[in-house]
Formats: sequence, C-alpha cells, structure tokens
Amino acid sequence: MRLRLFTLILLLIAATATQHVCAQDVTVKRSTVIENYKGKPFYIHFVTKGETLTAIAKAYHITIEELSAENPAIEQGLKADMVLRIPLKSVVEIPDVETPSKGKTTEQAKPAEKQKEQVKPAGDPNYILYTVKKQETLYGISKQYNISVDDIINANPGFDGLKDGMEIRIPIKKSAEKVVISEVPTTTTKNGQKESNPDEVIAKSGETLYSIAKANNTTVDNLIDLNPQLSEGLKAGMVLRLRKTDGKNGIKKDENLNVISKPVPSGNCYDSVNLKKTYKVALILPFLLNDITTVLEAPEQKDPSEYETFNYFQFYAGFMLAADSLEKYGLKARIQVIDGDKLNDTLTIRQALRKPGIDKMDLIVGPMYANSFSVAARFARKNEIGIINPLSRRENIVDGNPFVLKTQVSGKGIATELSSFIISKYPNANIIAVRNDNKEHKSLVADFTSQIKSSIASHTFKGTVQEVTYATDMMAGVSKKLKSNGKNIIIFFSNNKTNVPNFVSLLNPLSKSNDIILFGMDGWEDFELETEFLVNLNFHQVTSSYVDYESEAVKQFITRFRAKYGAVPTASEHAFLGYDIGWYFLTSLMWYGDKYITCLPDYNGTGLQFDFDFSGSKPGDGLQNQDINIVKLHDYKMMKVD
Repeated sequence: MRLRLFTLILLLIAATATQHVCAQDVTVKRSTVIENYKGKPFYIHFVTKGETLTAIAKAYHITIEELSAENPAIEQGLKADMVLRIPLKSVVEIPDVETPSKGKTTEQAKPAEKQKEQVKPAGDPNYILYTVKKQETLYGISKQYNISVDDIINANPGFDGLKDGMEIRIPIKKSAEKVVISEVPTTTTKNGQKESNPDEVIAKSGETLYSIAKANNTTVDNLIDLNPQLSEGLKAGMVLRLRKTDGKNGIKKDENLNVISKPVPSGNCYDSVNLKKTYKVALILPFLLNDITTVLEAPEQKDPSEYETFNYFQFYAGFMLAADSLEKYGLKARIQVIDGDKLNDTLTIRQALRKPGIDKMDLIVGPMYANSFSVAARFARKNEIGIINPLSRRENIVDGNPFVLKTQVSGKGIATELSSFIISKYPNANIIAVRNDNKEHKSLVADFTSQIKSSIASHTFKGTVQEVTYATDMMAGVSKKLKSNGKNIIIFFSNNKTNVPNFVSLLNPLSKSNDIILFGMDGWEDFELETEFLVNLNFHQVTSSYVDYESEAVKQFITRFRAKYGAVPTASEHAFLGYDIGWYFLTSLMWYGDKYITCLPDYNGTGLQFDFDFSGSKPGDGLQNQDINIVKLHDYKMMKVD
C-alpha cells in the first residue's frame, strides 16, 4: 500500500521536472492516470516519442496556452518520457450549432430529449450505457452522475480515451443521486423551527473534498485544517467545518486549529513589493527515476525503505505542503523538482545543473549527498544563488562560499546553547567534558570548554570544568573527576554507536552514590540505550530533531499530511525537516526578495522540528544555523526544557 502511495507521489514529482526536446507528430492517446494537484484534478500524461504540443492539446480538448500554463517547461520543447499535468475540463463542451429554422427543433432546443438519447439500459442492472458526444470529457460526465472519474474507468476495462459516439458504462449505484451541493446542518430554535448553520456542511455520499470545497467557496487545505477527523478519510454523514467562527452562531471557536500562525514580517529588510514577485526554486533530490521500474516490479511485501528511491519522498512532501500553505499568504513560487542527486556520482548533478533555467533560480534546495552538494555549491556561487544544505553537519561546507545556507546546527551553536544552559541552570556544577578520542567533536569540545572557562574567569559561573578522554582514561578517568558533595554534569561528546551504549552502561552504577546529570549528543535517539539507565542518570540531550507530538501545530500538520499523501509523517524520513525548511526559506523569499540571504540573520524562525537562527563566522563564508533544543527524559518521555 505504501509502495503504491509513493508511486503516485513519484508521478507528481516527475510532472514538475523539466526536460526539453522536440517531437514528431503521432497519434496521442489520452492517459487514464488522474491525480489531484492543489485541489484540482489532472491527467498525468507520459509523452511518447513523436508527440507534439498540438496533438496533445487536441487529444485532451484544451489549448496549447492551457497546457503551457500548467507545464512551463514545455516552452523549451518536449522530450520522450516527459510527464505533463493536463487539467480536466469541469464542464461539457458543446460545439456551436446553427440557429434552428422555423418549425424545426435542435438538440439544444430539447435538452431533456438529448439526455434521453444518450442514456439507455445496459445488460447488467448495475450499469447504464451512455453515448458520448463530441468534445465531452470524463470529468464532465462524472459530474453529471455524481461519481468519480475512476468509477467510470473501472467500469470500462481497456478504456483508452473518449470518442464521439462511443458507448461507456456508467455505474448506477450513485446515478440516482443528483449532484448535491453540500447540505448545511441546521439547529432547532426555541419555537421548534430549524435554523441553518452556514459554517458547517454534512458530507454526502459520492462527494469529495474537492467538490465540497468548490461548492462552498473554500479550499481543500482549509477543510483539512479545520477538520482533524479527515485524517481517517472523508465519510458520508461527516459534519465538516467550513470556516472559523466567533461563537455568535453557536459554534465554539477553537484557536488550536491553526496549523501555524500567519507570518508577521519583521526587521528593516521587509518590503511589500516582494509579495508581488514570482520566485523560482529548484528542489534537487535523489529520486533515481531511472531505477523506478525495478522498484515497481519488486514484491509488495518488500519494505520501500530498502530502496534509496524512497528515502526523500517525505522531505519533498513536507516542503510542498509548506509551499501550499504559504500560497494563502501571498507566496508566488515556481518550484522545479529535479531528480539530480546520486550517492558517489557527480555526473547526475552535473547533468541536472545544465538544464535550461537552473542558473536563473532564486533558491536551490539540496542536493543531499556530499559530493553532489559540493558541485552544486560551486554552481550556486558562480551564479549567485542561495543554496540550502538540509542534512550535513560539516562546518567546512560554508567556507569561502557566502551563498551556502547550512540548516543543521553548527558545533559552535551547540557549544553556545549547551554552555548557556548549564551556566544559567547549574551555576555551581562540576562539569566533566568527556571526549571519545582526540579527533571526534574536537572543535565542539574546544568551543564548549573555552566558553565555560571564560565564564569562570568573568565570575558568571562558579563551578568547575574538567576534561576526560574516554579512549585512554576509560570510566576510571571519569570516576576520579566526580564530586560526591555536589552536582556533576557529564557531557559525552560522541556519536560512536558502540562506545555510547557502553559508556551509559558503565556510568549507571556511579549514579547510586553521585548526583549525576548526563548530557548526550544529537543522534543518540537512534541508539539502543537502556531507558532505566537514562532515568537514573537524569538524561538530557542537545538535539535539533525534537518534535512535540502533543502540540496542536504538529497534530494539524500530521492531519494535513495524512489527508494529502495517505501516510504518517515521520522525523526520521525528514517530513518535518522538509516542511520547516520550506516554510522558513519560502517565507524569507516572500518577505525579503533578492536580499533574503543578507536578511536571514535578522529572522529567527520557529518550526515544527527545527528552529532557525542563522549567522556567519566570518566575511565570505556562508551562514550556519545556530539554534538547537535541549530536552530531558521526564516520566519516560523526552520533553523540551524551558
């Protein structure tokens, strides 16, 4: 099931990628793949060799202008295997007919008779036969009978497009129901009369979120925001809220239903003129579309996580959800999704960067892999484009390149946050900074101890700081540094998968006779650590990946994500990271325009998982995020420390 879900997302991604060549004229077959995009139904058309814009437009009864509007890349030409989004017509198009002469009747003059001629009984009592007229569309026919396009396609095996005069089967299980504009629930007054409530509707059988939103002048996203129950899918009889109310109509206003509050511009960089611009964004991810056939033909019981192809779909989904959300606040962005990243292969990214228009982007997000990012970062510097690195913790990626934006927290940021926290909360503590060896986290340990010693010298910290190298001193070295008559804060600066569990296990017995608080590094949540040991050691952690699943913002994000993609977003698959990066940087573009890089240090952003506080270490370098959270284990659950 999950494999099928992400296959659909893959088609959506491929539809946004741009590739360019010309094609020769061939007969175009209309696609049977239909997907919703931003609340509207589209055919997903796969271009075959020789097809032309004219032939494609004719096959779908749309104009070339309409086709170009949904697929800007085709202005550069078509290429075999290109994927296009083609809008379904929402009305039945009837060709012009001559004005009837006196005494004669046309089909337009007798619409009821025309409808009767088009419909007749089928051999199966569950269907009727419908005769297709010229220029009718599947979408238009489906709306006449209040069924979905998929219902029609499933009822007609081998369907390959509508033709004038052909007969198709229409399921009659819903045909008796007229197209219903969602009914407004009513309440009863003291006089026994019914009073309508314009802020809610009852979902009817056969309706979709799209049809309800359209009938009630709202959006699918708004319905999802206001109705958490939609996370389980739309069901007939559901009462759906259409909009927030102030309580005057008897509906309690729930402020917690806001996903994230409306952006409020701050600082001197903001200019309302920037809201009128359309920004070009490249999202470069390792989708490996060339390998998709192997993935789709694999047994369904095989876990999609085994395929590199699926590793970043949730990042993509979160990023696009943020873009959709920001549209209501005025964002105008053209996001080009590019399959241009591959592990240990720089040829893929070099080919991707040669695509027309990439050098004119306002922002590049990705690629994820180190070798690919190095190539893309040089390209971004040459063309003066901001480029985001979502995952790397290496601080040297910003060296000498002012256009690199590193979202993972730097060692300096961790050191500053950790030292500030300890100084303010435990001003008399005995700090033991344990490094795994002389190499791991070398600069982080140096920054931390330097800041603590500086505070001791200025008398803002009255405790002590000592250092231990675990590889040589072992646990005995740590034990010697403990003070039995005070609070001991032990920080193990390591992410070694073997040594961290061993260290926690050996430190645990010392907690019986000493007051210990153990601080761990970002990433320890992935290790198999004994919970009882962590409880005994009053475990704290510095982390950039904390998600408060009890917060309303996170709950609403999960609801919207599940409703749109049919999957549960997870931090491990980067769903929250994608959303937070999308929200923060697209907002920056919208507010600050071309000056967004220089303005980022003045804009501290709060996300669902990541907070952002950018600064640069020296002129000529890129910006690094300096914000990180400190969490602690409380009642067997990690929670953020104020």
